[in-house]
Amino acid sequence: MLLLSLTLSTTSAIANTKSPEPTPTVKKSATATAKAEPAATSKPSVKPKPKPKPKPKPKKKVTPSPKAKWPPKDFISRDGIFARVPSAEELVGILSAAKSLTKKVEPCTEFVCGAVQVATQMGCKWWEVNSRVYSQEKELIGGLQTIASSSLPREVKTILLISPEPLDSLEYISNIEVVCHQEAKPAGTPSTSFTRLVP
Repeated sequence: MLLLSLTLSTTSAIANTKSPEPTPTVKKSATATAKAEPAATSKPSVKPKPKPKPKPKPKKKVTPSPKAKWPPKDFISRDGIFARVPSAEELVGILSAAKSLTKKVEPCTEFVCGAVQVATQMGCKWWEVNSRVYSQEKELIGGLQTIASSSLPREVKTILLISPEPLDSLEYISNIEVVCHQEAKPAGTPSTSFTRLVP
């Protein structure tokens, strides 16, 4: 098991897009030709020099993306489990890169959310994340359990923690405990469950 603390507020990012630059247009201008007077003596015709052939452009080499370093950097490790809490800026980048998380994060515009990144050497059949929801005055409100799907060996997985508490309550999620399960997940296990301690 691995214990972490988390205080994270949801942020929204708007990508700045550049407006397309205008394409220059080239117009052909008409040139007037004047009749030349006949020369007294004819000059030998000079053949135009052949234009040099354009040099072939060097081919760009496509380099494969570097493999993820192991063990992952800035992760806390205990009993072979690696975990860390991403910052708000990092989470925005993770969400923009992972399409599978885009829809899952929609409830975070209304409810208190958090996130944790996890990884293991051997992979997990399923993840169990236990966390606690606190009030602005650091009073314990309740316990949140989040169940996540499997992960491959050395895969860094981002798990969103979505509570049923309204965002305007200024509550936050902390004291995160992650568990990597190697056995099959029990049938009927809910993906999210919240036990409220304060009425």
